[in-house]
Amino acid sequence: MSADYFPLALGNKWTYQVKGEATSQAKIEVISYDTIYTVLMQGEEVLMDRREGEVNLLNELTTTYLGERISFGTIRESYLKLPFIKNDSWEQRFELSTIYTGDTVYKTLFISVDSIDITTLTVPSGKYNEVYCLRRMGVEDDDSTISYEWYAPNIGLVRKEIPADSVVWELEDFTLHEE
Repeated sequence: MSADYFPLALGNKWTYQVKGEATSQAKIEVISYDTIYTVLMQGEEVLMDRREGEVNLLNELTTTYLGERISFGTIRESYLKLPFIKNDSWEQRFELSTIYTGDTVYKTLFISVDSIDITTLTVPSGKYNEVYCLRRMGVEDDDSTISYEWYAPNIGLVRKEIPADSVVWELEDFTLHEE
């Protein structure tokens, strides 16, 4: 696989049509790079780390206990393993604990990606070949979320579905810059 399925060059922008209870737009832009990428997603800064063969989300794990927000620190959550390989899968599990007012507080996070397949997909921005589709499951404490994501060569995310929320993101427009 020679194409980049998750291009993170500074200045790259994607605009998505989001359909759910209402129709809206979602905008994503790579706004800075200093060993990690800062990506602006819907007005919120998200930190991403791109290494050989992987893209990681830097995520601060927190929970609420006795009405107070407790941090377990920043974790490097495996977001994508590259290159994509048909029928591949991976998972990552975090089991953390901390002491708060004399009690031990626990936090669990489980990420699983599987069912990677290759397809052709048409969205508002065009028709794409050699699109990789993957199923992502995240379980945080007792809450789970399943989503499906489609990545096109040299474009990145072109479609995302979150069935439990009846939400679909489809790529409307994009601007890519050379690194």
